[in-house]
Amino acid sequence: MILRDLSDTARPIRPEDCHGLLNRWWPQSPEEHAAAKRWSMNGWPLPLGDRLHHWTLTWLDDEVPPPLDPEGLVGDPQRIGDHLLVPLSVTRTHERTYAQMLVEPRGPSAVRAAEVRSRTPIVMTTRDATGERIPHIWPSPRRLFGAVHRSGGGIVGGSGAVGAVARFAPPALAEAWLELVLGGMAQVRRSPLEGEDVRLAEHHHADNRTVLGWHGGIRLDMAGGDRRHTDAFATLLELLELAGAGKYTAQGFGAVHVDTVTCGRPPVEMSVPRTRRVSNRTPRRTPQRVGDTHARAVAEVEEFGGTLFD
Repeated sequence: MILRDLSDTARPIRPEDCHGLLNRWWPQSPEEHAAAKRWSMNGWPLPLGDRLHHWTLTWLDDEVPPPLDPEGLVGDPQRIGDHLLVPLSVTRTHERTYAQMLVEPRGPSAVRAAEVRSRTPIVMTTRDATGERIPHIWPSPRRLFGAVHRSGGGIVGGSGAVGAVARFAPPALAEAWLELVLGGMAQVRRSPLEGEDVRLAEHHHADNRTVLGWHGGIRLDMAGGDRRHTDAFATLLELLELAGAGKYTAQGFGAVHVDTVTCGRPPVEMSVPRTRRVSNRTPRRTPQRVGDTHARAVAEVEEFGGTLFD
């Protein structure tokens, strides 16, 4: 969606303003409000030029249509915080169903490598034994592609790329595809992109809170597997762009850009000495509020190598 700001205001657009607007467009019932979203919002309106902004939205459910079609908002000013923005155009960029993504062949050329770059700060956290959220600064592939939640032997939910399939794809297709991905794609390796090192970033929450995230680029290589695995890998990369990565924040899910690589070097096994890992972690600016010492310690020991779903 391309939007134009109708007037200058003293206060800039805040991420939480956009979050509130999207909750009005595509609301969840009160009992579902804390549950995973049926939509993904990658970033917030970023200026393209003089008062022009761009917003990427994805509706993740094939069966349930969105409550409001953004195309119907063209020409109708929308209030975002102190700003009035009028949608100028809506361009549909993806209309393939889950059935098409999971079943249809990918063509003659197999995807075995990709370069993944962040577009917004990406926040990845896990909970420790006390329930406290601990930031994970370096993007392991396992966290990059999300998670599937099971209970009693069945899938009950998920997040990110694999979570979208677990929650919204036809169950008969999703079960087999997820088994293929979770059980047969342990040969994906990660390596850094020269000149685009993963670096510490800050995500600014409401109420003047700051949490840690990351910015930068990585390369993913698949060292083994047959054609089914390379097709599944290509689907994962497609879903990664659509569903976003990391934790849901006021800005939405972390936005990434994926470039598949058709020629290049062979897969690389990462084995970086600890001293080098630490020395490469130079943020662009020093965070003012990094959190407690436990979070710092977790950030320091995060590994930079590994396999997908290991």
